Amino acid sequence: MRTKINILLTSALIITAVLFSCNNISESIQRDIFISPKPVAFTIPKISDTDSIILIKDINTKSLNLDSLINGQVDKFGAKNIKNIKIKDFKLALLDTNSLNNIQNIETIIVTIKASGQDSLIIARTNPSASKAAKLTIPLVSGISDLKGFLTSPSFNYKLTGILRTATTKELKAEITATYTVTVGL
Repeated sequence: MRTKINILLTSALIITAVLFSCNNISESIQRDIFISPKPVAFTIPKISDTDSIILIKDINTKSLNLDSLINGQVDKFGAKNIKNIKIKDFKLALLDTNSLNNIQNIETIIVTIKASGQDSLIIARTNPSASKAAKLTIPLVSGISDLKGFLTSPSFNYKLTGILRTATTKELKAEITATYTVTVGL
């Protein structure tokens, strides 16, 4: 009887060790990391049209150094190991706001990403509140599965379109910041 209990305990320990080993191997083979490239600065022109959807800004983004961004977190992986890229969040910051020129001017904003060889894709949209603010996290559109084709392109663009609630009275310095979840694996 005692021998059977020892065999059962030993078996349980071996199975537990194997399961932990498999989990460690799995993490070595594939893992998710978060990357946040540097903010992209741009200028929004003075806009007087409040009646229709307008182009707020078409922002050309040079290619990302994905190797560096990935190696900064996991030295075993690089751009060649990317399996999937999903957007985690998208933020807009106005750097020189005043009481007449800030987020409250925007009634609707839509963010589209485009790259050579890819169809344009709406990634975020919102109707911000009419309160004064300098920063806005734009909610992501659901169902976006993979942006790898966009972010591995030599260059890609973010296109900001929308409807203004009130006209702006000056150019606005701004920047966008995107954070991505990158799945890398062997």
